[in-house]
Amino acid sequence: MNKARVLVVDDEDTIRKLLKSRLDREGFDVVTAENAEAAEQALAHGGEPNVLVTDLKMPGKDGFELMGWAKKRNPQLRVIVITGHGEKEAAVKALRQGASDYLEKPFDMDQLVHAVQRCARENELEIENRDLLGRLEARVERVEGKAEDAYWYVSRSPSMAKVNEWLQVLRRESLRGQAEEPATLILGDSGTGKEGVARMIHAGSRRAHGPWVAVNCANFNEQLLDSELFGHERGSFTGATNAKRGLFEIAKGGTLFLDEIGEMDIKLQAKLLRVLQEKVFRRVGGTSDIVSDVRVVAATNRNLLERAQAGQFREDLYHRLSRVVVEMPTLRQRSEDIVPMAVQFAERAFSSRGKTFGGFSLEAQDGLREYPWPGNVRELLNVVERVALISSGEGSVTLKALSLPRDTAATGTRSRLEVMSTTATQVSSTEMGEADTYTKLKQRWADAFEREYLIATLSRNGGNVSAAAREARLDRSNFLRLLRRHKLKAQEYRKAGDTGTDGTDHGHGEAA
Repeated sequence: MNKARVLVVDDEDTIRKLLKSRLDREGFDVVTAENAEAAEQALAHGGEPNVLVTDLKMPGKDGFELMGWAKKRNPQLRVIVITGHGEKEAAVKALRQGASDYLEKPFDMDQLVHAVQRCARENELEIENRDLLGRLEARVERVEGKAEDAYWYVSRSPSMAKVNEWLQVLRRESLRGQAEEPATLILGDSGTGKEGVARMIHAGSRRAHGPWVAVNCANFNEQLLDSELFGHERGSFTGATNAKRGLFEIAKGGTLFLDEIGEMDIKLQAKLLRVLQEKVFRRVGGTSDIVSDVRVVAATNRNLLERAQAGQFREDLYHRLSRVVVEMPTLRQRSEDIVPMAVQFAERAFSSRGKTFGGFSLEAQDGLREYPWPGNVRELLNVVERVALISSGEGSVTLKALSLPRDTAATGTRSRLEVMSTTATQVSSTEMGEADTYTKLKQRWADAFEREYLIATLSRNGGNVSAAAREARLDRSNFLRLLRRHKLKAQEYRKAGDTGTDGTDHGHGEAA
């Protein structure tokens, strides 16, 4: 390291020379000034000091004014103030205004040297940390930029403040060099961008250069998910003709994202808990432990605590996963983000097709804001992608070009609000008890609304799951999963005499 630079300011020539002589011998680069004005000139025309040592009482500007000016110019600057005997009140005031230490005249020179050495070291560490943070932020920006390209994380609304705060906390913690990074649970409705935030957590961690591996727990039964996560040995079950590495091995040194963890079989949850607690696991049919070096980030749209209380999810696993909980708001709760997000989607979608995006008309912007977006960010992306596909690339995008579902804007908002109001009334009048908590009532209302919405959508589309999923702007597999959750059968909503054009939609294979 270069010599630490110290600026000494005192109106007494004897003290300036004494301090410079001693600090020079200690290896510091010392500059002196007889008053605040001379000190400001020295700072303006010379190198920035690491430590400022200043008397408080001086002709003209006093030490308080000098300290305020210097700290504003260089927030990392460490300041040591010199006070007269019995001026403790002034010293306390200086400390409150940002001074690192104070010395009372007459002071011991060794005491001064120790104070300057400590402040110089603190300044050095802060500069190093700032530079390190800058490099990390630059790296995260590069890596997260890829995540944002795919997931379009826009966060202008107040409802996203807590999400941003957690991302910053986790990013800062990654700088501390802790051996363990906490498991994180991301909550939110389907399509709110949970995986995008999980990618950002990975990108902002020390594991950013390691693997990113994602799995949807709802896509596998217990046996298949066990093998998928932990691998299996040859011959461990019928069809296991070769040994297989699981995702916990593949994700070594990186992050494993467990989407829809609320759908994981409770027996398999015990094995996951062991991995989180003991950092070891075994392949299916294996006899030896394998060390786990994976950070787990999980996501769900279910209330895991209520499922735990109902015996459907291990409470100890819930508490292990929820050391950090990030709650994603719905797109409707992020109303300020809808149009800016749509613009970003459109700019990229139009550009990738060699077209020019002319913006959204005012009527289209109103329509974007008014539509309830049951499919959240994913639905918005799909709508804009469709517009970019069919657009000629001339002029602004109109409300008609958006082709929002027929129950959109005023009609759609009103019809859904009617369903929500009716559902809320039914819940409050028939199911609410004195012991019910806000969370329980909210979940019960949400479940009832979800069921009513599915029934209405199926009815409008004559039991055709593909058409209903398109209207809801949901993936067909997600729509089917919702039907199974609410024990709804698509064929029961088929119109009389309608044989349909999609046999898979109307056959018994669609029974939820």
